[in-house]
Order: sequence, then C-alpha cells, then structure tokens
Amino acid sequence: MASSSRRMRRRIHEILTNTRPGDAVGRIVSIALLLLIAANVTASIVETDVEIATTGQRFFHWFEVVSVLIFTAEYILRLWSCTVDPRFQGVVAGRIRMAMTPMALIDLVSIAPFFVELLLPGTLDLRFLRVLRLLRLLRLMRVTRVADAFATVTRVLQGKRVELAVSLAVVVVAMLLSAGAIYVAERNEPGTLFTSIPHSMWWSIETITTIGYGDMIPTTPVGKAIGGIVGFIGICAVALPVGIMSSGFIDELNRKKRDGTDSERLCDRCGTQFDR
Repeated sequence: MASSSRRMRRRIHEILTNTRPGDAVGRIVSIALLLLIAANVTASIVETDVEIATTGQRFFHWFEVVSVLIFTAEYILRLWSCTVDPRFQGVVAGRIRMAMTPMALIDLVSIAPFFVELLLPGTLDLRFLRVLRLLRLLRLMRVTRVADAFATVTRVLQGKRVELAVSLAVVVVAMLLSAGAIYVAERNEPGTLFTSIPHSMWWSIETITTIGYGDMIPTTPVGKAIGGIVGFIGICAVALPVGIMSSGFIDELNRKKRDGTDSERLCDRCGTQFDR
C-alpha cells in the first residue's frame, strides 16, 4: 500500500513539476494549466472595465470559483507529492520547506485572496483583489517549457551581472552629470522648471531613456546643446545592456550545444544509442 502511494506521488510530482519528453498526460496538463492561467489573466484585465464586469458578473464569478478550485487542487497535489523530491523529504518538514519556496508562495498568494474574501467578506477591496489575481501570470514559470526559458534568462543575468552592473553605474553617472549640467544652464531662466538638481533628474531620466515626455524642455542655447548630447548618450546607454544580454544569450546557446555534444559523445562511448 505504501509503495503504491509512493508511486502515485511520484507520478503526480512528475506530471506537475518535471514532465518527461513524450509524456502525453503531462503535456496535456501543462497546456491546460497554461491556457487556464492565460484565461484568468485575461479575465482579470477585462473585469476591471465596470460595464463588462456588470454585464458578465455571473460568468466572472463562476469562472473564478472553478479556476480557484483547480489551482487549489494543484497546490495541494504539489504539496502532497513533493516528498518524492530529495530536497523535500519528510512528511511535515519537507512539505513546509516546499510551501516556503518562492514558486509555492506565489501559488498560495494567487489563490489566497479568494478564500479571504469568501471567509471575511469586505476585508479586501474587490479592485485590489482583481489586481492580485494578475499574480497568476507568474505561475507560467511552473510550466516546463516556460520554466526552462526563465531559467535561461536567469543564467544569462547571473553570468553577465558584473557587466550589467557596470553599465547601470555608467547610466546613473550620466544621469547625475546631465541633471547637474542642465540645472546650471537653465536655473536662471524665468519660469524654469529646472529649479534644482533633484528636479532636473526627472528630465535627465526621461531624456536618457529616450522617453521624452516634453514636460520639461530646455530653452537656452546651452541647455538645448546639453539636451542633444544627453539624447545621444541615451541611445548609447540603451545599447549597452542590450549588447551585453545578446552576448550572454549567445554564450548560453553555445554552452547548451556543447553540453548536448558532450552527452552524445558520452553515450556513444558507452555504446548507447543517443536519441536526438
């Protein structure tokens, strides 16, 4: 009986967490959860329109109930089956460790508001409740293929963290210098908005990031010249992290290719046929 229960836990854990290639059931569950998450996020966005929310109030209510029941069942099954993972061994302690992981906390926070509102009506503002439902979008990181993509981005960020930190420091220094320069150039103009370096920082940020709202505009020839230079610096500043990230993704793809080649060679050396 115990072995049967363990096999069931292992299978459920496999389906919900680490679907094997070619596992039809796991793939169907992953796609179904992905579609349900997308539908929930769409409903949360659409429901903020008062007219639509009033017209489809009954539909949105029951859709929320069914969705939460499914997500709650998934959360409970994850907790129940997590003990097959060596990281979460222990009937109680293992499940507590699992419940405290970032992804499990996101799962809990995304369904908790529904039960809070159900048990304690009026405790949460419904508009705030709808915004919290958008946290279900983070559950996409649970889907295997999406999780792999997030993991790749994370590895790239970790691998290039020093270069990204340096580029961020360069941008911050450029913002401070440009704010100081535009303040000196514009501070004596009648009705100027550049009344201090902190106030000028807003102009510096929107110019370097190439947003350019136009709410703060230099009027002196020197100020306009500084604005042109800062705008050019902004283009270079945006290009820096983009180039660094592109280089990181290329390195990561090359690493994956090397790992795949090494695995193939190892299998060939062992006399095992390697299935691409």
